[in-house]
Amino acid sequence: MESVESDLGRKMRDALRLYGGDIRVREDNGQLGDRQYRDSFRGDEKAYKTLNALLYPGIDNEFTRISKEKGRLNPIFLRHIHMSMEVYLDIFRLMCQEHRHGREEIIVKRVERESSLEILKKGQTVSFFSTSRAGYSQSFAEKEGVILLEIHVTSDVPYVDFQEALGEEYKRMEEREVLLPPFVDFSIQETAMDRASGKSVRDLDGRRPLGRYEIKAKGFSDSGWKPLGAGSPERMRHDLLAGSHMAGEAVEAMNRGEWQQDFSAYITWKKQLREYLRERFFHMWPLIPENNFQNPAGEVSPKADRGQVDPNPRPNP
Repeated sequence: MESVESDLGRKMRDALRLYGGDIRVREDNGQLGDRQYRDSFRGDEKAYKTLNALLYPGIDNEFTRISKEKGRLNPIFLRHIHMSMEVYLDIFRLMCQEHRHGREEIIVKRVERESSLEILKKGQTVSFFSTSRAGYSQSFAEKEGVILLEIHVTSDVPYVDFQEALGEEYKRMEEREVLLPPFVDFSIQETAMDRASGKSVRDLDGRRPLGRYEIKAKGFSDSGWKPLGAGSPERMRHDLLAGSHMAGEAVEAMNRGEWQQDFSAYITWKKQLREYLRERFFHMWPLIPENNFQNPAGEVSPKADRGQVDPNPRPNP
C-alpha cells in the first residue's frame, strides 16, 4: 500500500514540477538528479503557457502569447492530450490532498495582463492561476501591459503551495509560488496604487503597471462549478482524443502566424476540454459531501475514474 501511495504522490508532485518548469529527470531511486528531459513534453520549461492557454475561451490568449509577446505554444501538449489531462488532474488531486491537511486564509500577489481584466471581471478563474507569497515579481511581468492583483484566498479555496508540496525538490524557492485551480469564484475591485507597488515591476515594454486590484477568492459555487451536463466523461474524453491532431495542427498554424485560418473547430475542442475538467474536478473535490472520503490509491473520489484514465507514459529522457 505504501508503494502505491508514494508512487501516486510522486506522480502528483512531478505534474506540479512540470507545470512550474522543472524538467529534471526523476531517477529509478526516486531522487531528482542532474539529467534533464529532452523530449518535447517533459522537456518544456514553459509548459504552463500552453496548459493555461488551452483553458481560455476563443484564441485571444494564444494571439497575445504568440503574436504580441513573441512566444510559442507547444503542440505536443495537444497531440498528447491524454498526458496533458493527467497533468491537470494530478495537480488538482494534489490540491485536494493538501486541502485535507487544513488550510488558513492567505494573501498572495500576481502580475496580470491588463487585457485579461474583462475576463477577470466575470468573477471566476479560467485556468490554473499562479500567484506568489513573495510579492510582485518582475519575473512574472514579461507581458504586454500589466496590472497588479492582491488575492485574498479563504480556507474554502483549494490551492497548492509549491514550497509546501515539493519541499527540497522545489527548484525556484525564491518565487514562493501558490497555484489556484480553474473555476474558483471571486470578487474583484480596483484599489489605489501605492508608490512602492507601482515602482516594483515593468511590463514587456518597460511601462509601469496600469492599475491595482483586490480579489477575494471564495471557493466553488454551484452555478460556476457544477458540471453542465455536456456528456459523460468517457464520451468527452473520447472526443478530445479524436480531435487532438486537429488541435495540434491549429496551434502549429498559430505559431507560424497564420491567423487568417478558421479556428472554430479548435475553439470548440478547447471548450470540451474545459467541460471535461470541470466534470472531473467536481467529483474529486472533497468538500462535496458524497466525495468526502479517500480510497487506498489516494484518489479523492474513486467513482470519478472508473477506469477512464490511461497510464501516463514517461517520455524518454
